[in-house]
Amino acid sequence: MNQTAAVLWRRGRGWCARAGGLLLAFALVGLTAACSREPSEKELRTHATSPGAESRRAVEERKTRALIERLTAVEGLEHVLTRFTDSCARPNDGSIFENNRSPYILKCSMQAVAHFGVQGDITDVLPRIRAAGIATWGPQDGEGRDMPHAAGTVTYALDYHRDRGRGPNGTLMSAPALEAPGLQIDWDRPDLPLPNRIEEPAPCPRAGPGGTYARCSTAPEAPMSIEAARARYGTVLTFELGGYGSTAYDYFTVPRRE
Repeated sequence: MNQTAAVLWRRGRGWCARAGGLLLAFALVGLTAACSREPSEKELRTHATSPGAESRRAVEERKTRALIERLTAVEGLEHVLTRFTDSCARPNDGSIFENNRSPYILKCSMQAVAHFGVQGDITDVLPRIRAAGIATWGPQDGEGRDMPHAAGTVTYALDYHRDRGRGPNGTLMSAPALEAPGLQIDWDRPDLPLPNRIEEPAPCPRAGPGGTYARCSTAPEAPMSIEAARARYGTVLTFELGGYGSTAYDYFTVPRRE
């Protein structure tokens, strides 16, 4: 009886091993086939530099630079530097064992971060930023007025500074950065309950071989440092463009074709 059970056990183990091997082989074949359908970097670069991509790129770059120029024209702001990036890459599909492939084989996005020195008090400059009409900052009511107590608006930012970052019962107020789809304006607040200090922008990486598509530039080429700007003006303000909700975010995509 024991010998018969042992034989059956060995046979069952061998069958499981063979079945497992077959399943693994089928999985590897399927994975290889799926990977073989992925475009090469050369093909992706062709898409990224196509006339369609270049046209969309030019439109978004003009829009981005125009918004920065409008903020530069606001009284009380002095432009220090702008770091501009534009890149195209293959979307991240996560684990090879997850069925979550992106519907795209290529996505292109651009971002810019402009830094300014603030002349005078930030509470004098914030209403001028609103008057410049660069964006609708934060939620508005039906008549275009800032929603009361809503973070992201100019009114909230002014209240934050007036009340030194605390609500009526002494609780901490959330950060007062101005928010709009794909845009954010923030500034130094070193002496408030939620301190904020604008950091030096990362330098552009050196261009290297490979990759799909990437551009990076800083204007002016030899800008004043953020620390030097802070020493000169007292407060540094930053304008970030190209986040989620902006037309510069995924401005050009190439759909996957099965």
